[in-house]
Amino acid sequence: MSDDASDSPTPRTPRAEVRERLLNAGAEVFAEYGVHEARLDEVAARAGFSKGAVYSNFSSKDDLVAQVMQRATNLVLGALRELVSADIAAVEIGDVVRAAFGRHDQSAQFALLSEFRGYAIRHPEFLPEFVRQRRELQDGVLELVRLWFGAHPEIDPGMDLEDLTTVLVGANVGIMFDTAALPGVNPGEVVATLVEAVIRRR
Repeated sequence: MSDDASDSPTPRTPRAEVRERLLNAGAEVFAEYGVHEARLDEVAARAGFSKGAVYSNFSSKDDLVAQVMQRATNLVLGALRELVSADIAAVEIGDVVRAAFGRHDQSAQFALLSEFRGYAIRHPEFLPEFVRQRRELQDGVLELVRLWFGAHPEIDPGMDLEDLTTVLVGANVGIMFDTAALPGVNPGEVVATLVEAVIRRR
């Protein structure tokens, strides 16, 4: 028997790892080229696989787009849940907001969100999936807002918690959209200041 490594079978990459690498590559390619111009060949190559690997894991380009978007939503909500759970005793919600925004750079994620939104506008059949995922994000943030205020009955949110959630998410998205025109502006600081201006002790 030869000791030559070429005689040894190449270990098969676990399916979960293949999907994760394809999702990572998809996020990079969609942000770089735009969803419309992105080619599945490029996604596959960047992940280190053939194009067949994409179709073995995703039914279509739209399916890959939806899964990349879902993964981004899950990562954001997961990080926020972890933070709020750890800081539930924190009395200053502004500090919780600042910590949430300071955890990661939002620019890459916002580039993806912008691409997904544009893609959904140009492809109405994809719009329900975009809406579903944005609603999932809103509902997830609302759950965390309710959790924090439930632990702090001494704090008056100053408005309905659903409205406060809409303001939090909307203000962040708006600032991120205009970030190129707002040099030096820290979205987390602005949103935290907004929250601090609205809430009050009972």
